[in-house]
Amino acid sequence: MLRKTPNVVVLALASLFGAVLANAFMGGRGPGATSGASPSEANPRQLSRSLQRAARLVRPSVLNITTERYSDGARNGSLVRMLEEVFQQQQKPTLEQTYGTGFVVREDGIALTNHHVVANAKRVMVRLYDGREVSAVVIGTDPLTDVAVLRLGAHPDGLSYIPVEIGDDAALEVGDWVLATGNPFGLDQTVTAGIVSAKGRSRVGVAAYEDFIQTDAAINPGNSGGPLLDLDGRVVGMTTAIASRSGQYAGIGFAIPIKMATGVMDVLLEKGRVSRGWLGVSVQDLSSETLARLGYGETPPAPLVSRVVEGPATEAGLRPGDLILAIDDIAIKDGQELGHRVAQVPVGQEFTMSVRRGQQNISLRAVAVERPDTPDRPVQGPETTPSEVGISARAMTPELARFFGFAFDPKEPSVVVAKVERGSLAYQQGVRPGMILQQVEQTLVRTLDDLQTSLDAADSAGKGVILRVWDGRSSRVVVCR
Repeated sequence: MLRKTPNVVVLALASLFGAVLANAFMGGRGPGATSGASPSEANPRQLSRSLQRAARLVRPSVLNITTERYSDGARNGSLVRMLEEVFQQQQKPTLEQTYGTGFVVREDGIALTNHHVVANAKRVMVRLYDGREVSAVVIGTDPLTDVAVLRLGAHPDGLSYIPVEIGDDAALEVGDWVLATGNPFGLDQTVTAGIVSAKGRSRVGVAAYEDFIQTDAAINPGNSGGPLLDLDGRVVGMTTAIASRSGQYAGIGFAIPIKMATGVMDVLLEKGRVSRGWLGVSVQDLSSETLARLGYGETPPAPLVSRVVEGPATEAGLRPGDLILAIDDIAIKDGQELGHRVAQVPVGQEFTMSVRRGQQNISLRAVAVERPDTPDRPVQGPETTPSEVGISARAMTPELARFFGFAFDPKEPSVVVAKVERGSLAYQQGVRPGMILQQVEQTLVRTLDDLQTSLDAADSAGKGVILRVWDGRSSRVVVCR
């Protein structure tokens, strides 16, 4: 699953590819070639072997991800909308499948993918490179960078997972060869090659915080969350979006730098959510020429404060018309960089702003507060794991209700299935994460204590366990014996 970015002009890179390949196949003796060409430049077989090795190294770590989520369906046409309003009817949501890619980053089964691959998923299924499936739980996501972290269930062979090798995205240069691997259109383990077309791309319209690697390696719907590799097989990015009017490959793709992705992952694993600093201003980017015409003299490009909202900016004394030149002595050239820099300031920590006001340079101090639209803490809380039945359950919380698509009522406590072990009794009977556990045998279940007590009693009888579950649309009885 890959998202399309609107109104982006597709660049033609065929001539660049032609020049590179022509030089390679002419043994480095094309126009401008010298006798000192490196083996990879002079010998196409050497380049081919590098590509083969990189693809082979990452193969055991690439995941095919399928999710199930509810869709409200299309509501097109004024007549349909009018009838719904008159009769106060709502179209029943339908369960749909979406596809994406991920990759293992730790031996214990921690994996990365995109937030939009698993957002609002009621169920996440993962297929390994050899075709076998394992369970997966979303343990944290960050919509503002489009990063999600998964925890895979036990390896089918009882072994450790094979993680990717993390590379250095900062060392990438425009023109470097890269490979993208994933599951475009559900085609497992597809590998494509291209070059780094640009670095530091922002304003693509995919996430709030963007610093993309742009590549012309072919990526398509289903590649989202897959690894972008250098020629040594190290992951330097995570493929995330394409620029296309058709929704399919058009020569421009974007990947999150791996340093950004793993940094978000570390915070999610430690704290369960990503908290960022916020200043509370709206800015307008101005060029040096425009600033000079406005009377600011020879000033480098900088964001101009156009609006100040109540919060850190007002308390620091910022005013509309101020130029923000630097944050903690680090130069700021535009609003995107300003947002990134302030986001890196820990919430509650003071920082310094270098500001140009009229003909004066002044220094202001502000204290970062948490960004107002910071996503709520993801699925967490006490858990019980009845080993015989094969489910893990949690007490319903407002966060869990939003995650699984239910309305939360504090006066009606309930218990929700958070994980189902593949091959377990519950799994064989169709119990899946996101179902509400209503009853065990004849006992109503409202709390984890109710669940554990009733399961213990049922197990002691030795006759299996009868569960009543609700999937949001209907209630049914399953027998786990």
